[in-house]
Amino acid sequence: MDVLLVDDHPIIHETMRAIVRSVRSDVAFHGQFDLESGLSQAGRLSDLALVLVDLGLPGCSGMEALIKFRQTFPKTPVAVISATEDPDKVAAALEAGAAGYLPKTLLPKTMAAAVRTIIDGNVYSPLAPS
Repeated sequence: MDVLLVDDHPIIHETMRAIVRSVRSDVAFHGQFDLESGLSQAGRLSDLALVLVDLGLPGCSGMEALIKFRQTFPKTPVAVISATEDPDKVAAALEAGAAGYLPKTLLPKTMAAAVRTIIDGNVYSPLAPS
């Protein structure tokens, strides 16, 4: 099983690698730092189970990365990982087809549970149900 993270911060790569591997030890974790490299890497992975994409990537605007991955890999769950917890952005990402919205402020245990939820085929949202 392949998991791809596209985020421009190395510390997030290291942290998410550890979190994802705590959820599934059989994961091959891949990381890229920009949209084009991420799309290219994703196209080369034979068992892409999850893409985690930052909304604040350099060279693209907000939701562009999410939308591009959803269009290019429609059967692969794509979740947003972001520094913002704005409820409008969370809702917009989920409406655009995100399999989850993972604020970077989540505790590691909560982040692991969120990743597990998405890998298991469910949607994760930090928003409380109405």
